[in-house]
Amino acid sequence: MYAPRAKFEPIYIVSPIKVAIIFLTSLHCLFLFIAFLTSFWIETKYGHHGPLFSCEARLQGKNYPTSYVTYQCNASGFPHDIYILWIPLTTILLVLSFVMSFISIITANLSFKKKSFTIRYRYWLWTILLLFFVCLMDYFILIFIPLSYRHQIYYRRWAYGVHCGATLFISVSLITAILTHNIDDVQYIEAIDESEIEKK
Repeated sequence: MYAPRAKFEPIYIVSPIKVAIIFLTSLHCLFLFIAFLTSFWIETKYGHHGPLFSCEARLQGKNYPTSYVTYQCNASGFPHDIYILWIPLTTILLVLSFVMSFISIITANLSFKKKSFTIRYRYWLWTILLLFFVCLMDYFILIFIPLSYRHQIYYRRWAYGVHCGATLFISVSLITAILTHNIDDVQYIEAIDESEIEKK
């Protein structure tokens, strides 16, 4: 009497590392959204400035006891800004970074659902490519904003730190995605060939 012949069945298992990559990319989108909606990126003697708008401190009232400070915000910059065009430029880059990060989350999820290894591999390469461009834009923003105010005394505010955290998240996601791009999520387990048992 012969023992039944064993066979190997493929089982698709979602890698926890790839799930962590999607989670870090989602955190990047959240941090980017928070930093985008504030002007607390760079502070100078005139006020505080961000990629979407700038706010200036204005002294209201000429008499000292009745004078008070108000903030006037302008979405297109002020005349004494060194580079007026840096505000719309960084705004466009931040929006593109957010959109491409969101698309990379979609392509990463699509790579989980496809049964063919070739299709999953292709979607994951698209995810890596999108994360790469997002990293380039984020690093450019981190360098370009302080350079725009290099002729003034400026201080980095908390929104700049939030964007640094978002850049760190997307950088870790990109490095991890590159390291895991050639790993197949299909594993094979040993099972008994029932057709051989029926023949017996």
